[in-house]
Amino acid sequence: MATVTDPTFRSYSAEEARLYSVSRLSYSQNVYNKVLDHHTATGGKFDLLLDVGCGPGNATRDLSLSFDKTIGADPGAQMIEAANALGGKTKSRKAIEFVVAAAEEISQIKGLEPGSVDLLTAAMAAHWFDMAKFWAEAAKVVKPGGTVALWTCASSFARDPSTPNYEKVQQVLLRFERETLAPYELPGNRLSMEMYDNLPLLWNVTPPVKDFLQSEYVKHDYDREGVLSNGVDFFGEGSFTTLDEESKGLSTASMVTRWRAANPELVDTDKDAVKVFIRELKEVLGGQDWILRGTGTAILLFKKSA
Repeated sequence: MATVTDPTFRSYSAEEARLYSVSRLSYSQNVYNKVLDHHTATGGKFDLLLDVGCGPGNATRDLSLSFDKTIGADPGAQMIEAANALGGKTKSRKAIEFVVAAAEEISQIKGLEPGSVDLLTAAMAAHWFDMAKFWAEAAKVVKPGGTVALWTCASSFARDPSTPNYEKVQQVLLRFERETLAPYELPGNRLSMEMYDNLPLLWNVTPPVKDFLQSEYVKHDYDREGVLSNGVDFFGEGSFTTLDEESKGLSTASMVTRWRAANPELVDTDKDAVKVFIRELKEVLGGQDWILRGTGTAILLFKKSA
């Protein structure tokens, strides 16, 4: 069995999985376009998509519209139940197949032939993988000339004229992440916050995986720490988010989940970590109950040797 690097999501209850599925938004079409355009430009086919660490299947459903067949895999049984409840179709109108499987064991998925996957994706999930095992599995299931796409998003607020007291807003956010939630941070959280700068890649793991071409590796970075790459909007499409929506989204974060598990007597009280954060945020916003919200985005693209 694979090493469990994050026990939070895979041990979600049915209710936690349901709340996750309704609170977590899908990803920007810009992210999907960047992945699919690269896949197309490098000769990728569109027969089979495998989305690992799929959770309730948001990215799986979006990307499946470009593929004839799609499999979504996640180690959390309740996440897969939530994904199946939401369903989804492929380009050929086939139902998406959602299965309970860890990223480190995808070659064991029933009916998945070796070398059959055209595009292997992981949306905000790779930082929880045992990457050495994942890369070995990717080499088994991805077809020659196929693509692996990994991406993550790091929370941020835009450096935008509409944000009052921006520097103080960032201070509140950083205090929340680096002080309040720091004791509940796992290495995976840090990898994501750092936009996969230090994610173990094929040539850095032991033993190295040589099936993918280092010369064709591409990494895209956008909007680090709220500095908009195009000077206009987040690559991942920022949105004016109410503080109530912000609160609901934060409640699905793994570090918040662990904070609440460690402090059950404070959950939903005035001392709840999320409520304290939202209260401080509203204060530095001068009472404004919304903010321009977005994320820094990192997209990593790999090609298997033909």
